[in-house]
Amino acid sequence: MPRDIYAGTSKKAVRPTGRSVQTAMLDIISQQNPKLVKAAAELHQGGAIPPDTYVVDLDGVRQNARKIKACGDRLGLRLYVMTKQINRNPSMLKVIAQEGIDKAVAVDIQCANMLHEKGFKIGHVGHLSQIPRHSTENVLKMKPDIWTVYDYERAKFVSEGARRLGAQQDILLKTIGPNDKAYIAQEGGIPIAKMMDVAKRAMDLPNVRIAGVSGFPCVLYDNETCSLGPAPNIKTIVAAAQRLHDELGIEIKHINCPGTSSCKSMEVVKQHGGTDAEPGSALWGMAMQQLFGPDEGVPSVVYVSEVSHYAGEIACVLGGGFAPDVAFAEMAIHEAFVGSNPDSIMENRVKAEDPNVKMDYYTWLSPERGQKVIPGDSAVYFFRPQVFSTRSSNMATVSGLSKGRPKLEAIYDRGGRLVKD
Repeated sequence: MPRDIYAGTSKKAVRPTGRSVQTAMLDIISQQNPKLVKAAAELHQGGAIPPDTYVVDLDGVRQNARKIKACGDRLGLRLYVMTKQINRNPSMLKVIAQEGIDKAVAVDIQCANMLHEKGFKIGHVGHLSQIPRHSTENVLKMKPDIWTVYDYERAKFVSEGARRLGAQQDILLKTIGPNDKAYIAQEGGIPIAKMMDVAKRAMDLPNVRIAGVSGFPCVLYDNETCSLGPAPNIKTIVAAAQRLHDELGIEIKHINCPGTSSCKSMEVVKQHGGTDAEPGSALWGMAMQQLFGPDEGVPSVVYVSEVSHYAGEIACVLGGGFAPDVAFAEMAIHEAFVGSNPDSIMENRVKAEDPNVKMDYYTWLSPERGQKVIPGDSAVYFFRPQVFSTRSSNMATVSGLSKGRPKLEAIYDRGGRLVKD
């Protein structure tokens, strides 16, 4: 039901619920990467980028990727880039690959097609979304390292496609236990009680080879203690791998353990017997453990849009790209930096709210008495995004921020198409 923002005390009606003041996110970015906030406002105010744009600090991405790769090497873990959060952005993927993490997770068929079209190596398909049956051969031609299947039928589809192409494909069995975790609309896998039966049948399929197991999520972040720990899922798949090896003689090359992957979480993976991790949000410093501890990373993305008009006392900001990944209250949108002067924009923090709807034509600002918010102002937000799920957002990549010489490298649209370089 539409809310009537003109009726009664509309200013009060749109204020965030929860604590009276929630400033953690803006505090983090203003303390750790203020140059990025300023650059976003400057680029928008100068017309170099449109509103509804994620602005990415490539220097920060490079620093994060270098550190994560070093951690992976130290722990002996294989790393695949989870690309959905960054909308498979070519500028970012190029930097990440230059730092040694050069194979990507294709989280769904759309992701596989986009990555392949742009010439990036595919490391892992089938996680989180299974590959459609009639796309099997096309994806096999991309030569992924590993292919996760949720049941015997999917293994059979891969086998049939590989046989027709004369190819060989390593597959992983996604295995789940009775107490394992699953996010909404991401359910599925082979129950541990049926895993051996499925594996025996899959071993007889031509042109595929069981190379290990996968699960998700394997590591979880505790909001209360700001600590990382194993999910039940990782214990399930490590036990499954052991049985596959001991009882069927399968050589286990992969125990794939994605889930909030960063340096600290990879230590949990290693301790519990995993071989693979899939860093995503951590590559631009947006994993929860980087934002709130105990891990480190440079926060390297902000979202900038434009104040459009007023509806009563509420200032409406152009939307289209609001896709906050909110794990707990501190991560929600509560404020934005607003203004037309990049040098002083961080001095004007205005109460904000995300409408949390798919058609986010606008989102809302609630200026307090005396706060200046006018149409045309930049509104700079800081939240952890899932850019691939937005309606219309752009991504602008900027280099040179760490040296005080920002340079706009490129702008890509929602479909990953180059708008400006």
